Amino acid sequence: MRKSLAALAFLTAVAAVAADTLVLTDGTQLQGELVGVDEFYLYFTTSAGVEGAVAISRVRSIALDWTADPEPRIGEGEWLSAIAKARHDLEGCRTAKWGVVLGGLLFIGGGWWLGNLGYGEFGELLMGLGAVATLLGVVAPPPTCAAPLQRVEILTRIGLEHGWIY
Repeated sequence: MRKSLAALAFLTAVAAVAADTLVLTDGTQLQGELVGVDEFYLYFTTSAGVEGAVAISRVRSIALDWTADPEPRIGEGEWLSAIAKARHDLEGCRTAKWGVVLGGLLFIGGGWWLGNLGYGEFGELLMGLGAVATLLGVVAPPPTCAAPLQRVEILTRIGLEHGWIY
């Protein structure tokens, strides 16, 4: 009986020490195990046994303890789905500026076409709006895309840790 209690106490102490670590943006560190991911959340079980979802936007860094548990934390398909969606959001954010430029050019072309059909004043109005939109799109600073970039960075780190990215 004493041996089993001592073994249980030892395993509990080892489990508390050997854990994955999430460092949140406010400096809080969570010890436990990564059990899942999606585009916006990391699913984590703390060393106290509490399961929950942590928004990736709140995570500064993640460290996986491979010495304590050499098995993959999540499936490659689950990770691929999450990283694909996060990368899509990042690419959409980065190219949004050029959507304004393209829309402005379409308005200019549509206004010119309407002007040739005899709708001169309306065509000129559309060309003027298109010129303003195109100019604003060209001179606007590129978007920072901080939130999608941070999600891609954390998910990329998880992929690197698992060896899915070389």
